[in-house]
Amino acid sequence: MKPTLLYIHGLGSDQHSRKFINLKDYFKDQFNYDFVEWKNDSIISELLDQAELKLEDIENPVLVGDSTGANFAYQLRERRSQKGKNSILILSSPLLNIDERIADFEFPETLIPQLQKFDDPENALIIATKKDAILNQNWLFKKPLNNVKLIEVDDNHRLEKFHENLSDIELYIISKK
Repeated sequence: MKPTLLYIHGLGSDQHSRKFINLKDYFKDQFNYDFVEWKNDSIISELLDQAELKLEDIENPVLVGDSTGANFAYQLRERRSQKGKNSILILSSPLLNIDERIADFEFPETLIPQLQKFDDPENALIIATKKDAILNQNWLFKKPLNNVKLIEVDDNHRLEKFHENLSDIELYIISKK
């Protein structure tokens, strides 16, 4: 049976996210693909309940979260972990702590209480840039992280060059099988 890759998009995106398309184009038929599509008024815990149910019998799914979706992917991985289930976690431009948000546009109030703070991320691949104008990611580069492969990219929050990191993602997934 093929492994599953589940993608959770960032704020203002959807299942047609460029990064999700990049992943599907790169990995082709290596995975069964799924996604969690959310909107600003979504009840995230319910969506994560549904995702958790879908992944219940899946061994070591790859959870990929972008920006706000990275927070939700991290929450999903933690839920699975509490039940003794493994997941491979890949985060791009992750919103791990709302206090690190530096963007000058408003963040949806409905989502703030649904975010968790992950000040010590662990067991993940994180792709981030110090040039992020939406989130201060510099703290990630300044502290020791437990079992985290941190890739610093010369890019912006949207990670326009995300496709250049697909081989790094592939190597990380292989190392976690």
